[in-house]
Amino acid sequence: MAETVTPEGRLDVTAVKGFHAQMLARAQDDLTLDLGKVTQMGALCLQVCIAAARHARVENRNFRIINASDAVLGQISAMGFSPETLAEGAV
Repeated sequence: MAETVTPEGRLDVTAVKGFHAQMLARAQDDLTLDLGKVTQMGALCLQVCIAAARHARVENRNFRIINASDAVLGQISAMGFSPETLAEGAV
């Protein structure tokens, strides 16, 4: 079953515990991460995304990121990643 996670606001150190729980609850599903309502992506939450993408690959499931704003894309890029590199397994 495909699941969509739609976090909101700042995905920073204060949000990582809840974000991780959201992602973990959907670990057995194909996963779409809709970042349309996210204003900031911090390194720890990006690490959660990396772990989710790796887990999806190992389990032969789909993982993708959609609707990221230019600001969030810039933050992800500054840490050396893109939605494509995460989804395509380049991590």
